[in-house]
Amino acid sequence: MRHAIFRPVFALLRRRSRHRRYRQIQALMDVESLPDLLLDLGGGAASFFAATFPRPRQVILVEMDPTKAQHARQRCPDLSVVVADGERLPLADRSVAATICNSVIEHVADPSALAVEIRRVSRSYFLQTPHGGFPLDFHSFIPIPFYNLIPGAKLRRLTCRLFGAHFEYLSSVRYLSESRLKQLFPEASIAYERVGGLKKSFYVYYLAAYEDRAPRHPGHPGQL
Repeated sequence: MRHAIFRPVFALLRRRSRHRRYRQIQALMDVESLPDLLLDLGGGAASFFAATFPRPRQVILVEMDPTKAQHARQRCPDLSVVVADGERLPLADRSVAATICNSVIEHVADPSALAVEIRRVSRSYFLQTPHGGFPLDFHSFIPIPFYNLIPGAKLRRLTCRLFGAHFEYLSSVRYLSESRLKQLFPEASIAYERVGGLKKSFYVYYLAAYEDRAPRHPGHPGQL
């Protein structure tokens, strides 16, 4: 019952945060002006970029969880949804105008493999990943304060139960430092999403020069 009281409030805050992030993507990347295919990498059930972008037929959503992929198809029938591993994308080199990857890289087994694939298939890209030093953990529906400072698995598991969070899911998170992100995406710029003056997330983005935005193989989106 206590979770039901807070869920509508945090759902509203989460929606506002996602709309604000989409505006930041548009401001940095001008994705709405791009005429070619866009990749929503690890897009889940199409709850963020694919659901907000005004031309869903232009978006390929790649998700490795078949259940989430099915939900994405139901939510946005005009999407091209592909079940695949982001570390082995079934797409040709430079086949998408831009890749959007939101809160994914901190969950994968091999961040370097994901980074290689993003840089291989994309002419431009935007990646968001949370800052490990932010005092609230947003990987639960109700944010948990100072979760990273809670000692021991038993106490963390109890905290997750109290907040209605999934301990296994939170345990899968591996925060990346700014220096690590610079190693993985050496040509990219890094900006910050701030809340209350604190760094909440990293924005890692690369916008190809105008003359480099054309696909290497025009009209060939890859192996889909």
